[in-house]
Amino acid sequence: MDFISNLFGTDKTQNFFEACKLGQIENVEKLLKSDKVDINSQDAYGKTALIYAVNKGYRNIVESLIKGGADLNIQDENGDTALISATKIERGDIVELLTKSGADLNIRDGNCETALKFAVKVGYRNIVELLIEGGADLNIQDRNGETALISAANRSHKDIVELLIKGGVDVNLQDKNLNTALNAAAKIGHKNIVELLVNAGADLDVQDKNGNTALIYAADRGYRGIVDLFLESGANLNIQEENGLTALMLSAQSGNMDIVDLLIKSGADLNIQDENSNTALDIAAEMEFNEIVDLLVESGASFRS
Repeated sequence: MDFISNLFGTDKTQNFFEACKLGQIENVEKLLKSDKVDINSQDAYGKTALIYAVNKGYRNIVESLIKGGADLNIQDENGDTALISATKIERGDIVELLTKSGADLNIRDGNCETALKFAVKVGYRNIVELLIEGGADLNIQDRNGETALISAANRSHKDIVELLIKGGVDVNLQDKNLNTALNAAAKIGHKNIVELLVNAGADLDVQDKNGNTALIYAADRGYRGIVDLFLESGANLNIQEENGLTALMLSAQSGNMDIVDLLIKSGADLNIQDENSNTALDIAAEMEFNEIVDLLVESGASFRS
């Protein structure tokens, strides 16, 4: 054990870091007791002994450093704290230890992501649960405005969406493209997540930067079950996106006859015109979807005036 023989050598801080990296708990404690090292020293990468111990998964050393008064919230050059580092290696036991010891749960790393946001993104449900229970802010947005909930919806993490809703998350926050979690779920056709969000009070008619609503996305992409859910929940059928297209026009354009039929029966305005003065009937005729043309005509639709 060369290290032990050099325990009180010239570079005690370096020895301290090495002991933490190598899991040498006895050496860590000897150095701390010697009062010859600063427990919160940072190396050239901004890392502390605590961050190194966390990254290596040495819970016993982490516990010793916490008891020794280590600052739990120092950030390295990437903005990672000990808590964020523990989250990234999926060590729920260390996350729990740091949380109970008073670590700041809401510090953001270099990507403006909190420990919670990272855990949600990669699907670490157990850590998400620990952080929610610890009081993490559920509504912090990253540099793109994405929240933990939007991230969970985008990645089809239904169980995490459910946890966040139970934790009291704001379901209507929008990212920089004005997307909500509901829009995200509707885009990928995840009906179960859509249903969770609708039941949690999500605004059905929020428009993103292109004017699309969740209903417009679902209708355009042929997600009949989701369209049906939106209609039952009172979504506005006649909102127009940036080009003046409605859910009915887009479903006609995509050839989704069952959705066209559903929207007609639900009272969609058949004769709204887009920016080029086209109606749903004009669009269906141009696409040569003759069955949809017949259905629209039978329902009272008109060509452009």
